[in-house]
Amino acid sequence: MDAAEGIVAEVTVAGVTADSLNGMSGWRSLHPLFVPVALFYPGFHVTLPNMDITAFDNTIYDHWSGYFGCKPETVRQHGTTLLPERKYEGDRVVALWYIGLHTFVQIDPACFEQLDSLVKTLPPQTALQGEHIQSAFEEGTILTHDSGLTCYLFPPDLPDYLPPAPFYLRQLTEADADLMSALHAANTPADVDEGYVEVTHQAVFGCFHDRELVAAASGYERTGFMDIGVLTHPSFRKKGLGRAVVGALCAWSHQNGYLAQYRHNALNTSSQKVAASLNFRMYFKSESFTLGNF
Repeated sequence: MDAAEGIVAEVTVAGVTADSLNGMSGWRSLHPLFVPVALFYPGFHVTLPNMDITAFDNTIYDHWSGYFGCKPETVRQHGTTLLPERKYEGDRVVALWYIGLHTFVQIDPACFEQLDSLVKTLPPQTALQGEHIQSAFEEGTILTHDSGLTCYLFPPDLPDYLPPAPFYLRQLTEADADLMSALHAANTPADVDEGYVEVTHQAVFGCFHDRELVAAASGYERTGFMDIGVLTHPSFRKKGLGRAVVGALCAWSHQNGYLAQYRHNALNTSSQKVAASLNFRMYFKSESFTLGNF
């Protein structure tokens, strides 16, 4: 049986919604702690029908244009859009999102005048880049600088994968808070912050060794997609466990009408390997700066 039969999805600028999940609607009514065997059965794929790769690309780009309050064609045009954000007020933050041909810049309103002047010095048809900011501000003015990658998974590309024995997977609930706390404690605070994996999120999957939670992935709806994070116990890395829990969460996301979004620091090679192993495609880069006094 084709597991994708009976799943009807509607693609909108705001993302993807499932009108019905006739073929798989019962799986969430199973015991909440366990993943149905069919989810990992060889050859089992859940797809969002009527979405080819062109529609998939357009869904991503059109949504982000809408998120930034711009028309869909904006991402196909060279240029820069400055977006003063109250949430950054007083933080001196400049966040650049390189989407398509365009750069969207979320900034502390106090930095608007300086960034606007910088953009006006650029040649026509030139989008603002991080290197422009680094060149424009004096040494010591840039307090922090980070780069990130945002990836998406085309549903038919999700591979079949199970963790090697004796590891096993199951879905987690808030009743597993103590197990998650133990996994957090085994990792550095920096790893916990970057992974941002919590049992309180919309969907969570864990990988176990005996009764110990050794890897987990959680996701929640962010910017219209299922935003996924992963955390693995330091003693159990390089065993494919991160791949297993992220893959399980991607399958859940597709069954429930979401496209999977995976963001990570550009320097985190482990996260890059997880994304590549599941056939995620990198769609755009981002950079963020914290500026001192000019």
